[in-house]
Amino acid sequence: MERWFPEQFNQFVVAMESQPASRPEGHIEQAVQAFSPPQIPGVSRDAWENIVSQTVHRLRNLLHQGKLNAYYFDEYGSHIVRRDSWVTTEANGVLESGTYWPFGEPSRVYERRPNYRLFLRQTELEKLLSEESSKKRPPPKSKMSELVAALRRLDHLPNRRAQYEALCELPEFREYKITDAIFREAARQLPRDPGRKSRRQS
Repeated sequence: MERWFPEQFNQFVVAMESQPASRPEGHIEQAVQAFSPPQIPGVSRDAWENIVSQTVHRLRNLLHQGKLNAYYFDEYGSHIVRRDSWVTTEANGVLESGTYWPFGEPSRVYERRPNYRLFLRQTELEKLLSEESSKKRPPPKSKMSELVAALRRLDHLPNRRAQYEALCELPEFREYKITDAIFREAARQLPRDPGRKSRRQS
């Protein structure tokens, strides 16, 4: 979520940090919380569910394409979830719950079928994200005015780093590789706040 939708994710992080809440200790509990709607006043449940839906959709596409694998473990060792299963209705809710049913989820309460915790390898995910970034090309100079306008819309974010990460993940710029130098050039073209003194005046 944080890498693919940083602007929306940062809004929730800011809201969460302003609320006294305990952080789950285990990895499974943290994963479940990540896909759970936030119980925070002022945070839109619909907006959160939209981010989760987009993240799940993107992950399922990557899993179906074989660019990423999902694993489960039984008494015989580790297994990879079949690629073609991710485009079926049986895969609905699997990533959200973190539970995989090899023979399908039971339709009756009294049925008992094997189910296992689902895992993604962090190294595989990081490699995939790195490869996605390396294939991008720099934006053409004609895009600079759009970059400046987009950066102006991101002025509500807490710092330049958050603005940079959000800018890179906007749909209209996701195909481009925006370097720090390009970002700084766009930032220099932003209109100066009338109430802010220049370095010469300070």
